[in-house]
Amino acid sequence: MAAAQTQSLYSSLNLVHNVSKTSSGSEVHSYISDLGQDTPILTLIHGYPQSAYIFRHVVPLLSGKVSLFIPELPGYGISTPIKDTNANDKRSVGTALLEALSQVFKTTSSTSAGPRPVVLGGHDRGARIAHRLSVDFSHPPQDLSNPSLYSSSNLTVLGTILLDIVPTQAQWQAFADPDILTNYFHWPLLANADLATEMVTAYGGGRWARLACTRIAGPNPDSVVRITSNDALDVYGALFEQRETIYYSNLDYVAAATTDVAEQEEDQKAGRKVAVPLLVMFSQAKLGSRIDVQGIWKEWVAEGVDYEGFGVGHGYGHYLPEEAFDVVSDKIEAFLNKVT
Repeated sequence: MAAAQTQSLYSSLNLVHNVSKTSSGSEVHSYISDLGQDTPILTLIHGYPQSAYIFRHVVPLLSGKVSLFIPELPGYGISTPIKDTNANDKRSVGTALLEALSQVFKTTSSTSAGPRPVVLGGHDRGARIAHRLSVDFSHPPQDLSNPSLYSSSNLTVLGTILLDIVPTQAQWQAFADPDILTNYFHWPLLANADLATEMVTAYGGGRWARLACTRIAGPNPDSVVRITSNDALDVYGALFEQRETIYYSNLDYVAAATTDVAEQEEDQKAGRKVAVPLLVMFSQAKLGSRIDVQGIWKEWVAEGVDYEGFGVGHGYGHYLPEEAFDVVSDKIEAFLNKVT
């Protein structure tokens, strides 16, 4: 039901549905629009516990202005999981998404056309993937299972857009504040994947997803209305009724507590930072209420790189692509005009 409803909605918005086999073993589903070789591709990568459906309000406002690549995260119920359960870190997942993007937009180094411009963007877990890829494109790692990806994909990154996160390392450090940890209790819970799978399954995966989507909505009365529009909670809930979705999305949090944070610690020591223009949007009512989001990101951007931290007000909460889709779309369009 969830997959069919998402495909139907995006088809009505003139996006094409694709299924791409990747070297990770995941078959990545994505929804795309392609305005041509010279038009930047904007990735919109969703987070937890949602799906690509979260961008349903943003797409109509960006349609015709930029090419779009909106993937379903592997293991989140529509795209199949990555076969190696130890490879759910942001780099591995991001690599699978880049492979899918390169296939559907045919951006390989063997093509006669020049590099295809890309703007990396995402929300929540998807923003963490976009952050990882943004750093890797500037400082290609030497120990990748697919080390040629960054050269063979024939992509060039123009900028990065991150929605409602601070770097993973900084988020863990912020948990020293009991109030912050209480509100983000699911981080350490889900990082115990086997136990969390049993507990969430017993609670009801669909019930869990629905609660998560409303629990950290903003106080603005429009927030819940926008989050629940188009039967979105039914879409997310149906995906999380699947035990496999619960387990593999938990592995995302396992990686956040291990591989992802270790890589970021090494990045900071080595001076590997975001080296392309960066836009960070965050909820003033939620994430920004106790964390200096704008200030923290300054330490993760290379010197001289254009960076903007923008707090979204009006009482909108964590799910910015739904709650504040009009604000988000306007800021994205302005950023695209600046970097292209």
